[in-house]
Amino acid sequence: MPGDYFSKILREKDIHKKGTELFLELVKSIEVAYETYVKAIEAWREGDYEKGYKLRDEIINLERDADKVKDVFFESIFRKKAYLPQITEERYNLMFNADYILDCIERAVRTLCLKKLDSSYFPPEFDQILKITEDLIENYVEAHEEFFDDFEKAAKKAMKVEEQRDEVRDLYYFIQEQVLNDKYERGTERLLNDTTRISIRAEEAIDYLKVLIAKHS
Repeated sequence: MPGDYFSKILREKDIHKKGTELFLELVKSIEVAYETYVKAIEAWREGDYEKGYKLRDEIINLERDADKVKDVFFESIFRKKAYLPQITEERYNLMFNADYILDCIERAVRTLCLKKLDSSYFPPEFDQILKITEDLIENYVEAHEEFFDDFEKAAKKAMKVEEQRDEVRDLYYFIQEQVLNDKYERGTERLLNDTTRISIRAEEAIDYLKVLIAKHS
């Protein structure tokens, strides 16, 4: 069974309400995980590796907790055929996309903690990527929350995610150019790639949400 972060939702009597709330808690956990990742980077660049490891483990535990939610959906909601088949598939895909973003955050924090890095591995543009991605994740969460109440508002949030992903892409290639020209540390690349993958996956998840908005509007 999932841990305390999700388990309170399972006491709901209305299975449809339970399914929606459990899914939205899963989506919100992405915001928690990403905020923790940013704190881990701050700790790591300041040389507080013990704190960095602790925050890494928090993200790993949150991701594993979220993995169990998929089993809960399957056993207590999907197998009871609470939704029409097409809705069941859509809900599962939404949940899978959310879990995939958590996987990306876990991968990034594990990469961070592989090696003790100095401040030269964190160029200013990398900080910009972190901040834009933080806002992007917030819009991703809000888009999914609005999806169940207001398609128009959900679509506007989805568009913001796409705009912010473009900003991240531009910064990513700028850093790559600096690395290739030996102006930035080459060790930057691995962490950069894994951090950027978070926004890539969030945009892909938003693309799927836009399909559902168009379908159900």
